[in-house]
Amino acid sequence: MCGRYSLALPPSLIRQLLEDDGVPITDVPDDEGFEAPHQSYNFAPGSNGVVCTADTPHRDSRSRCNDSRITEGEIPSGEKNDPEEVKYKLQVMKWGIVPSWSRKNTTPTPKAINCRDDSLRTPGGMWQTMKTRKRCIVVAQGFFEWLHVSPKEKVPHFVKRRDGRLMCFAGLWDAIQHEATGDKSYTYSIITTSSNQQLRFLHNRMPVIFDADSKDFREWQNPLQTRWTYDLQSSLKPYEGELEVYPVCKDVGKVGRSSPSFIIPLSKKDNERDISRFFPGISQKSQSEGSDKVGKHENDGDQEASISNAEPSSIGRADAHKKHKISSGYSPPPKRRQVQPGPPGVKKITDFFG
Repeated sequence: MCGRYSLALPPSLIRQLLEDDGVPITDVPDDEGFEAPHQSYNFAPGSNGVVCTADTPHRDSRSRCNDSRITEGEIPSGEKNDPEEVKYKLQVMKWGIVPSWSRKNTTPTPKAINCRDDSLRTPGGMWQTMKTRKRCIVVAQGFFEWLHVSPKEKVPHFVKRRDGRLMCFAGLWDAIQHEATGDKSYTYSIITTSSNQQLRFLHNRMPVIFDADSKDFREWQNPLQTRWTYDLQSSLKPYEGELEVYPVCKDVGKVGRSSPSFIIPLSKKDNERDISRFFPGISQKSQSEGSDKVGKHENDGDQEASISNAEPSSIGRADAHKKHKISSGYSPPPKRRQVQPGPPGVKKITDFFG
């Protein structure tokens, strides 16, 4: 499943990134303001996300659609007409489908944030009108999934494209019109499929991911394709490209919090908290050299004793102690150079002239 993803980019930047990938965008929402989409590194259900749809007037979803069962050999390959160059627009929609027919139902309808690919294989059900005329692309930077390491512990992981490009999830959208105001509310759901081999250790489901401007991307949003076909169904498959997955901090599990650190690998995040971990060898060496210098400066004799455990150092300290007991009437000669004390048992030349 996909219960949390990351999208902390303004619509203007999303447009630029999609156009760089060959997806022409004609309209985008404002980056800021009341109607601007929510930007968060920890995007949760109920938030207003960015959805890409074909830039055509939304037609009545109650038009005729194909109700035949989706089985190989019985399903037409789809309308083979090549549409003119389709342009796309970015819209703000709320994550969590509210079906259009629910406006007549006084009972609150559960908001479906995911739609299983196999639930679209058979005709009927809540997805019938959406899968024929209300297909969309949900834009994200990556998504989160939790690894169950024990019954009481889950480790969040972030999944993104290895090439750093935007993730384009296959999605479905719907709209309800409020009778009191006449305004429409748009909602969407993300389609999931079986996990690929790379993510199977993490979870058995993953979002359906299209490459921007790929054949599957274009066919999924083809406004002329108003019948559910075998080609559409077969495009809902595990992602075959290269992904990058790594553990992240557990704070991402708290809804409402957002931080760039949520999409940084856990090891790098720890290093940022403690800069010394970036250079462990250097920091340890510096600390060792610093302690040696401090020790030698404060008490050179103690340092030598700790290194060699030799007795001359203690004798040197005794000689130094005797120098402080010289009478006040004695005037020492000018110091030209410091003479180091000799080894034990060797007399100074001045001792013969005492």
